[in-house]
Amino acid sequence: MENAIEHQSNQVAPLWTKVVRIGLGISILILLVAYPCYIQVSEGTSVVVTRFGKPTRQLMEPGAYFKLPWPIEDARVVDLRQHVFNTPYTATLTHDRRNVVLSTFVVWNVDDPLLFLQSAGSVEAVSAKIDGMVTAAKNTRMGGYDLSALVSTDSTQLQTQRIEQQLLQDVQQDVRKKFGIQILQIGINRIAYESSNVSAVLAQMKAEREAAAKQLRALGEKDANAIRDDAVVRSEEILRDGRLEAGRIRAEAEQKVSEIYAHAHLRDPEFYRYWRSLEALKRSLGSDSTIILRTNDGFMDLLTDPPPVPQAGAPSSLSATSADRTTQFPPGNTQATVERQP
Repeated sequence: MENAIEHQSNQVAPLWTKVVRIGLGISILILLVAYPCYIQVSEGTSVVVTRFGKPTRQLMEPGAYFKLPWPIEDARVVDLRQHVFNTPYTATLTHDRRNVVLSTFVVWNVDDPLLFLQSAGSVEAVSAKIDGMVTAAKNTRMGGYDLSALVSTDSTQLQTQRIEQQLLQDVQQDVRKKFGIQILQIGINRIAYESSNVSAVLAQMKAEREAAAKQLRALGEKDANAIRDDAVVRSEEILRDGRLEAGRIRAEAEQKVSEIYAHAHLRDPEFYRYWRSLEALKRSLGSDSTIILRTNDGFMDLLTDPPPVPQAGAPSSLSATSADRTTQFPPGNTQATVERQP
C-alpha cells in the first residue's frame, strides 16, 4: 500500500514541475516580446520613433509609451537640456583695421527633436555647424565697429552687449530652421590681440586716459575760475557798499561841520573870522616852522589887534562857554588866547 502511494506521488510531482516550468517560460517569452515594445521618456529628454527608418512620431512628455518591436520600429532619445559650446579663437578685423581674436560661448538646446536628428543627429555635429555660423556673424558685425567698442577705458564707448545681441539675432533664426535648435545666448568669452596690435591697444588706452585727465583738469580749472570770479565780484560788492557807507558818513559829518560853522558864524561873525584866521595861521606855521616878520605886518594883526570881546547881555542863543572861545597855537610857537567873559 505504501509503495503504491509513493509511486503515485512520484507521478504527480513531475506534472507540477512541468506546469511551473511552462509558466516561467511563457513569462520570460512575454517579457522578451514586451520589453522591445516599451519606451520610457525621462524628464529633459525626447524620443523620436521611427518605423523602418522613417520618423512616425516624437514623444515630448515624460512617461511610458508603446512601440512595435525592433526592427519594425526604433526609438531615438534626444537630450533637451541646455548645452554650452565654446567656440575656438577666431581672428577678425574691426572697422578701424585692427586684427582682434575673439572667443565666444553659445548656449543652446534642442527645440525640434525630429529636425535635429534629420539635420545634425548629434551634439558634436550641430556644434560644428554653430561654430561656422557664429564665426561668419562675428566677421560681419565686427566690421562695423572700432576696436574701442570692445576694449576701452571709457565705459560709454563699449558696445559689447550690443554686439552680442546682434550676433544672437543673426544666428538664431537660421539654426531654428535648419537644425531644430534654439540659441539662448551668445557671449564673448575672451578678447586677445596679435602681437602687432598690443602696442596699438596700449597707445589707445593711454590716449583715452590722457583725454580723461585733460577733461578733468579743464573742469577743475573752470570751477576754480568760477570761484575766483565770484570772490572778485563779492569783494567788489563789499568795497562798493563800504565806499557808499563811508561817503554817507562823510557827508553827514561835513553837513554837521557846516552847521557848526554856520552856527558859530551867526553867533559872532567877527570872532568867527578871527578864529578861522588863527586856524589858517596854525596850519601855515606848523610845529617846526620859523617865520620872521615885522610886528606891523598884516599877517600878525591877529595877534596884535584881536577883535573886541563881545559885551555882556548878548542873546542867549549866542552864549558860549570859555572853552568855545579859546584857540591855542602848537607848543613852542606863538600863542593867543581870547576868552569871552560871561
